[in-house]
Formats: sequence, structure tokens, C-alpha cells
Amino acid sequence: MRRYCNQYQIVFFGLALLSSSCATILNQPIQKVAIATDKNIKAVSIIKSLSVDSSLIRIDAPRFYYMVRSPKPLEVELQLDSTQKTVFLKARNSFAYWANIYCNYGIGMLVDRDNTKRYAYPGNNYFTLKDTTIKRYAFAPVRKGTINLSLSLPLPSFFSLQSETGNYNSVGALGLQAGVDYFYKRDQYLSLNFGAAIDAFDEYFGPGYREFGTVLFTNIMNNNVVGRFDFGYGINLSKLQWRRTTIADTINLDQSIKSTALGFSLSTQYRFGNYFRLGFLYQPDLLRLGNSPALKYQHYISINCTWKIPLKNAIVK
Repeated sequence: MRRYCNQYQIVFFGLALLSSSCATILNQPIQKVAIATDKNIKAVSIIKSLSVDSSLIRIDAPRFYYMVRSPKPLEVELQLDSTQKTVFLKARNSFAYWANIYCNYGIGMLVDRDNTKRYAYPGNNYFTLKDTTIKRYAFAPVRKGTINLSLSLPLPSFFSLQSETGNYNSVGALGLQAGVDYFYKRDQYLSLNFGAAIDAFDEYFGPGYREFGTVLFTNIMNNNVVGRFDFGYGINLSKLQWRRTTIADTINLDQSIKSTALGFSLSTQYRFGNYFRLGFLYQPDLLRLGNSPALKYQHYISINCTWKIPLKNAIVK
């Protein structure tokens, strides 16, 4: 009887390990790989690809190859004007494989160790020819004339506003930012944004009153695309308000301090795919308009989930 109990325990433990392995569960055995090239590279093929989807109309649109996951590198054949070159894309451990560290303290790595589903190839690939060297980038450069709609949700926001007793510091979870990006050069663009945020859910409650802050702003920035990163710098005009309101039947404690201020805007965004980015915005406001003293430090900081939606794609000529 004890022998059967031990067998059941072994089976149960094995099933528990299998169910806790992230790559085995989350990854499919087939991976889609996108390949795009500059106009000086005419043809592309991947050895041992299962199928190819190139149904998109645009000439410079990527082709999607479906590959079996493997620890072996992909052999990508590029046809140039007079020669043919082969580029190798190395396999790497997938995000799901490393997620075992967080999800099950690394136990799932034991199950995923010999499973080819642990591997992943670079999902987005853009090849261009510089002199005689093939260069690979994660994404194709954005062309001059492209216009994007930008929508951001700040999660969270950090406020430092002037109050009656000094600086009022808080964290908020409600806000919205919208804007437009215009690429005036390849991988360089101007952005115009409008945003609003409130520190709801993190107001300060005192005896008979509550304090909260709000920010309305517009900014214009120059941005540079470097790999997966967008770096922006510019100026902002903000309307900042600290407010205290009475919440009990007591002495009226209502008071507010408003200011319109000029300052800088600094941003960094990391690109995960064609549309989604995770970003950081820092706006120190230094010069108050119509208030005394004129020089007063206040700031608005946010960590943003941002979506870039194409409104106009520049046509390749």
C-alpha cells in the first residue's frame, strides 16, 4: 500500500513540475519571425522555414516566416545586387523560460531545460547594407513624413506642488495623455502632447479635510529614435493646483493654490512591439507666470503605458 502511495506522490510531483513550467505551457512549438529589408536588398529566404506570409500590399512590409523552435541559429539568405550573403540569427532563452524564476522560483527550468520550446529567435528583424556590411536592427527606421497618434496612461504619477505649508508630495493613479508625432527626419520626430492627471486614491486626509493635487499640461519635444529607445527633450506649460477641501461639519478649511508654470520636459520610451511602449516622463516646472516668487520648483513625473497609432505612413520611393 505504501508503495502505491509513493508512486502517486511521484506522479503528482511530476505533474506539479510540468504545470509550473512557463515555456512548456506558454510557448508554441512554432514561432513567427518578421523579416524586413532596405531597398538595396532584393530578396530574402530562411532555410527550413515552414511557410511564408507576405500578403501585405506595401513593398517594404515585412515577411513573416514560421519556424520550429530550436537551439540552432536561423540561416537568413539575403540577395544583394551582385552577391548573396547569409546571416545567422542566434536562438536565445525566451521570456517564458526566464519567467520561471518569478513564477515558481526556477523549478520550471528543470522541465524546460531539454524542451525546444524554451528557445526563441528575434521576432522583429530589419536588415540594411552599409558599405559591404549587413546591419540588423529590431525595427525598420521610421521614414520622413510619418505621423502617429500617441495615447498614454500614466501608471503611476508623482506630484510635487506648492501648498500652504510647503511642497505637497503625492502619488496618483488617474490621468491621460494624447498627442501627435511628426517625423521630420528618419528616426527623428517632433511631438505635441496634452495631458491631465490627479492624485486620486492617494489624497491626504487630515482631521476634517482632504488635500489633493491636479496637473494640466501641454508640451512640445524633439525626439530621437535609438534602437528600441525614444529619447525626447523640450518644454512644457503646466497648470498646477493644490487644493484642500472640508469633509466634515467643522470650520471651513477650504483653500487652494494655483499656478501656471513653464519648465522642461524629458522623456524616455522603450519599444516592445509595433505599437506599444513603456515610458518615463519628467517635467520640472521652474518659472511661475503671474505668481510671486516667480522661481519655484514643482514637478510632475509619470511612468506611462503608451500606444503609437499610425495616422499616415510615409511611402517608400
